[in-house]
Amino acid sequence: MPRRFLTIAALAALAVMITSSSALALNLRLNIMYNQKHPLSTEVFQPWAAQVAKVTQGRVKVTIFYSNALCTSAQTFDAVTSGVTDIGCSCPTYTAERFPLSTIMDQPLMATERAQDSSEVMQALYEQNAGMQKEFAEVVPLWFYLNPAYHLHFTKKEVKTLEDLKGTLVAAGGTVSNAILKALGAAAEAIPMTEVYLALQSGVVEGSILPYAPLRSQRMTEVLKYHTECSLAANGFYVVANKEKWNSISEEDRKAIMAISGMKMATLTGQVFDKYEAIDKDFMAKKGDVFYKLPKDERARWIKLLTPLREGWVKDAEAKGHPARELMEVATRLLAERER
Repeated sequence: MPRRFLTIAALAALAVMITSSSALALNLRLNIMYNQKHPLSTEVFQPWAAQVAKVTQGRVKVTIFYSNALCTSAQTFDAVTSGVTDIGCSCPTYTAERFPLSTIMDQPLMATERAQDSSEVMQALYEQNAGMQKEFAEVVPLWFYLNPAYHLHFTKKEVKTLEDLKGTLVAAGGTVSNAILKALGAAAEAIPMTEVYLALQSGVVEGSILPYAPLRSQRMTEVLKYHTECSLAANGFYVVANKEKWNSISEEDRKAIMAISGMKMATLTGQVFDKYEAIDKDFMAKKGDVFYKLPKDERARWIKLLTPLREGWVKDAEAKGHPARELMEVATRLLAERER
């Protein structure tokens, strides 16, 4: 046979081998709430998917479905357990009744200034606490993380004390934020995120309680000028896999995937959040915004008013038979260690 035909035959055989190898790769569908250009998509989930393929030598592939293409955030846990998606990302607070202990990081003051620190604390809590592990027994947790802390942002006034905040109309988007504002003496207004800009612009409210992240994308930076940094709360997130699909992966590959997940990914996710928060703050500073960080003595006054809200969470969980007090003590200790 002429050399030319031998070469063509060899190339054809190689193509068949590559196609067969690709077809045999186990595909994991990953549903996330972020769009394709979101920093967590480009700097966390996409690199993680590439790493999964690398450490398993192509035997496992992750296909990402953006903007909750397979299920909503509230449906994610059930979608993972039922196999609608193989991996999902969501918040314990969306189905709080299922996670009486794992919603701990959504409580008032359970956040540090850095999302990296908060994320690492939540990951550590899961790794150390049997109660939290039991809540995720139906799935395989890959990692946990927290978004950046919620602060107070205002259009025309600088808030440095409780007295400054008293009676101020502030937009709140969730039950925890609403409770925090009321406890601090502000007048909370329940307004969806998409409507906060117009409420601020028209003067319906004087401020908002949010992380820095959405301020720019939601145009709120156009009307907000004063920022009181007080780390009032944050939201916890989980990334979990369907147990049956996970167990269909070889033990060798499962170990390889877990080696690049867990605390490593909790750290990376927090770092990416912190990186882009710094970028947004720099943008706001250049346009003349004013940033004020609560001093320790004033923050102690705020903590005193918000502690009963955390205590209420502990008592509710304990009334249902969950060891929430011990978990809260561990969590507050770990957070305090990060703030030193």
